[in-house]
Amino acid sequence: MKAMLLQKAVLLMAGATAIFIGGSILLSPDAFYAAYGISLADDVSLANELRASGGSVIMLGLLTLAGLVFSRFALASTLLAAAMFMAYGASRLVSLGLDGQPDTGLVTAMIAELVIGLAGLAALITQRKPA
Repeated sequence: MKAMLLQKAVLLMAGATAIFIGGSILLSPDAFYAAYGISLADDVSLANELRASGGSVIMLGLLTLAGLVFSRFALASTLLAAAMFMAYGASRLVSLGLDGQPDTGLVTAMIAELVIGLAGLAALITQRKPA
């Protein structure tokens, strides 16, 4: 029962976060990135690229939330959530080592991504059926 509750909490947290972040990037990339000290400088191509990734993150969030609605998708949705957030967090960690420290907000985002990703991994481990 605890394992299922953890899984549902992870799916809700990861899905809602992905939809919020992706939606913010898709609808207002200038404002979203300005909060991290990043200026898009009226670069239409960059805005187009960022909006596309925002749409992808929204779709990943919707697929994650599908695991809450359809129990047969729960395992795949949890795996997707863990992979997505671990990839974002780990990539930011690599960048931290290679490029130096970014804006504090991006470091906070990295920590949040790693926490959500690790929670997803914990949910996957607790769902494992004994051999």
